[in-house]
Order: sequence, then C-alpha cells, then structure tokens
Amino acid sequence: MKKETLLSIVLRGTIFLFIWWILTNGEVASLWVGVPAVVLASAVSISLLPPTPLLLRKVLLFMPYFLIHSFKGAVDVAWRVFDPKLPIKPDFIHYELTLPPGLAQVFMVNIVSLVPGTLSAQLQNNLLTIHVLDNDKNFQVELHILEKNIAKIFGLTEKNDRKGE
Repeated sequence: MKKETLLSIVLRGTIFLFIWWILTNGEVASLWVGVPAVVLASAVSISLLPPTPLLLRKVLLFMPYFLIHSFKGAVDVAWRVFDPKLPIKPDFIHYELTLPPGLAQVFMVNIVSLVPGTLSAQLQNNLLTIHVLDNDKNFQVELHILEKNIAKIFGLTEKNDRKGE
C-alpha cells in the first residue's frame, strides 16, 4: 500500500471517528457500533474518492486568496442588496474547465462562488455552468485565475494555456 493511501485512510478514519464521537456525545459504549461504521465509511470514502496529492505549501498560499475573495464576494452581494436600484442582471455563463475530472474539478466547482456574484450551477463534460448576478461583467479572466491557483494546489499543469497566461 502506498504511503499516500495509508495516510489518507488514517486521516479520513480520524475525521470519521471524530464525527462519530461528536454525534454520540463521546459515549464510549457506542464504539462497538462506531468503529465498524468508521472503518466502513473510510473504505467507501477511499473507493469513491481515491487519495489525491495536495501540495500543502500551495494550499497555504491559496488561503489569503480564498479569504480576500470571500470577503470581496460578501461585500459585493451586500452592496447589491442595499443599493436602492438593486443592480443585478442575472444570467448563466459557461466556462470550460481545463482541470482533469476528479477532486480538482470538484474543488473548483465548489470554490467558484468565491468570485463575487457567481454560483456554480452545473458541471457536465468539463463545461461548468455558472449563475452570475451581473452579465455585463467579464468573469472568464477571474475564473481562469482561480482555476490556475487550484491547479497549483493539486500539482497540475493546465492542458491548454488560455490567452498566453
């Protein structure tokens, strides 16, 4: 068994055991059911989502980007809500992902909401449909930057480089 897989099993098992402990208020007597449930949950988790190497340094470097854009997104939405004219022009846009299918794409789909005024709606065949609050804004550049940052976290290089970036 690879070191990466073993580490992932231990980490997931620890997380599932912690969740079990919280759900049972730390009741030791429940472990006769909890331990088999944790083992089963860990096995299913590994089979459904195999371990993927993450570059911890890149994850740490991503955190400021994440926090800044989360704040900008919150301010943008709050500003629109409190503006008397409610400046929104909702629409759906499409963004073609260059990340490979799997955890990297799932992460991207879930993080897209960082970009102010966006929300992931559907992912089908590497095409991400995104609901936007203002269809006049060019979201493609921001989405591309986000995707490049996520590719770095997973140690990936993009399949095709857009706009020479």
